[in-house]
Amino acid sequence: MRNKHFKTSFNWKYEGTSFTKDLSTKQKVILLLLWLVAGAIGYYVFHPVISYKTVSGFIYVIYIIVLIGLISLFFKKSSVSYGKSSFKITALKIILGLSVIWVLGSLAVCNPVFMASYFADRIQIENVDFDKVKEVDFTKTPIIDRDSTIVLGDRVMGEMPELVSQFEVSEEYTQISYKDSVYRVTPLEYAGFFKYLGNQDEGIPAYILVNSVTGEAELVKLADLGLDGMKYVPSGYFNHDLYRKLQMQYPTTIFGEPSFEIDEEGHPWYICTTYDYAAFETRKTVSGVVLFDPITGDSTKYDDVLDAPTWVDRIYPESLVTEQVNQNGSLQDGFINSVIGQKNVTYTSEGYNYLAQDGDIYIYSGITSANKDSSNLGFVLVDLRTHQAMKISSPGANETSAMASAEGEVKNYGYTSTFPLLVNVNGSPVYMMALKDDSGLIKMYAMVDASDYQKVATIASDEGFENLKKKFLALEGTQTMDKDELETKEITIESVQILAIEDTTKCFLTDTEHNRYKFTITDQNEDVAAFLKAQDVVTITYSPQEDVNLIQSIETK
Repeated sequence: MRNKHFKTSFNWKYEGTSFTKDLSTKQKVILLLLWLVAGAIGYYVFHPVISYKTVSGFIYVIYIIVLIGLISLFFKKSSVSYGKSSFKITALKIILGLSVIWVLGSLAVCNPVFMASYFADRIQIENVDFDKVKEVDFTKTPIIDRDSTIVLGDRVMGEMPELVSQFEVSEEYTQISYKDSVYRVTPLEYAGFFKYLGNQDEGIPAYILVNSVTGEAELVKLADLGLDGMKYVPSGYFNHDLYRKLQMQYPTTIFGEPSFEIDEEGHPWYICTTYDYAAFETRKTVSGVVLFDPITGDSTKYDDVLDAPTWVDRIYPESLVTEQVNQNGSLQDGFINSVIGQKNVTYTSEGYNYLAQDGDIYIYSGITSANKDSSNLGFVLVDLRTHQAMKISSPGANETSAMASAEGEVKNYGYTSTFPLLVNVNGSPVYMMALKDDSGLIKMYAMVDASDYQKVATIASDEGFENLKKKFLALEGTQTMDKDELETKEITIESVQILAIEDTTKCFLTDTEHNRYKFTITDQNEDVAAFLKAQDVVTITYSPQEDVNLIQSIETK
């Protein structure tokens, strides 16, 4: 066979199935240094986690194999034959073979198809009664949703012209329990690379705090708290990049997306959850948490999340929690049952919200059957700090139906509903939501009975939650209404209007004194409502309201 020569500055030559090399010591040193520098630059730029359970870990296995090959150039002068077996080649084949087996074996075996119960048990859910959910406390009810919070935060930021030109508002807005109420908090971030260069010495000077109950927004300047600026942040560059700083401190630890929180003194922190995999990138679980101080760059690692300070609210991310709850509800009887038959298979609703209780933040979502119809089988609450999970069996309407019912109640305004909260009103599960206009501003609040979504109460946002609760309890069929708050009188009807709203039919009356009333038509009163007309004299028992009075019962003469 004719030899083919490929000339390079390193005098490489191909001869059949062998490579021969005639490199000087200087050339060997240059090759080795170039590879070491490339590896160092790559590690600094991408700061990957060094773990055999991650993709980045295997990339560095390949890097080290090549590095060993380059080092071997210093100890072997003869050709390296690929047509004959050698210890080096055999070892290389074994390493690569085991790597491929590890990756493919992990993906093929450690998955829900073969290990359904293993995945279903990632979260332990306790079945409890609804009384585990405390009576609604309107001072700790996060009714302001994320989108409205962003609007409020941008508004308060716009009032600080000296900051707007240099910084932007992050859209992170972590839900936290703070100073005996509930808030969303988010940091400022650099408005680009050049703004970072101009402000890196002082760091990020402030964060935004929005009360999730009242909607009050505040830009908190760290200097007012006696603190320096935050220098190690996600929007930083070089050594001020939070992700790089964190991975350099813990090179073998697997991290997710850190969340921004503040302690009870207002000091900012990044809560950095750590993770582990059962095998290669499979069955992700929380292994601990790192509290990172963005001002100093110092951090503390907790291998047990329960050892972390109790002011920390979000260790378990919402996406992981909902994934675990879904797998717990769908894989209990095996993977095949989750696809075919689907006996006792349940999933979470298409959305979630938050509930504050005992100083912790719980994620709430409904539990629905596999066919995802318009009803819920119950609800699930998971503590984002401790991972404690509770399931409450309470059949009723799902969140989408409740939202549509609330929107139908104010159809003339065209408001849209936020994803509802689940609250305890006099021992019963009730959906509570905000109603917003086209600009995203909250105009009204609503309560919808979780068991019977035809029962809807709405109120203007400035009238207070207690009045909303009273109005809800005044709905017909509610036995918990205080009789002392009801009034009875005889009226002469001036006009009658019957409207069908979603699946509910309501009757609206105006009397000759121009007072307005309404009630929901049910099996008990439909015979009366169907024949009402102007000039009829009726006796009503009703709950007085500022706008439209709520009729509890109506009788004709």
